[in-house]
Amino acid sequence: MPTFPLPFRPKEDYHPHHKHKRYFGAPRDGGHRTHAGCDLIAPKDTLICAVEDGHVVRFSMKFYRGTGAVEFKLKSGPVVRYCEIEGLAPGVHVGSKLKEGDPIAFVGRMFKDSMLHFELYEGTAHGSLSNESKPYHRRKDLIDPTEYLDNCTVRNVLAAKHESHAATAAAHGATGTLPVRWIGSAS
Repeated sequence: MPTFPLPFRPKEDYHPHHKHKRYFGAPRDGGHRTHAGCDLIAPKDTLICAVEDGHVVRFSMKFYRGTGAVEFKLKSGPVVRYCEIEGLAPGVHVGSKLKEGDPIAFVGRMFKDSMLHFELYEGTAHGSLSNESKPYHRRKDLIDPTEYLDNCTVRNVLAAKHESHAATAAAHGATGTLPVRWIGSAS
């Protein structure tokens, strides 16, 4: 089961027909286009993790109003685009191979809200993910990520990795602990 891209589920709902219109397909620009992803409201600089194993395909800090986007090809085939980000996690670059739960980027801020705009593509088409001639202004293999996100497990992957390393070290007689950086909060 994939890992949720944030260390918590946002309080503000990303499901269809919610009053804040953070959901896939919500009207935008006075009805001239539709929302191409799910907005996951989170504090600026919250760590974003890889939802599954895969590799970084593309990165740009020119996504929308001063925020960036990173395209991540999942080993299982689909492509995830993490948008409205502040930047990549340390050591991550185009070509990086990441495991599920590895840090990939940080939540950015536009206007009054900071969020992760999460897009999902089947991975069956080629070319740029943005396409001004399509209804969502996206590539034709764009799919609704709501169910995918609902099926993700929320966990503090850094804490889980710390516990695993600590258990391995203890089994081999090592002492001391590894540092853990707790990211975000459920508040």
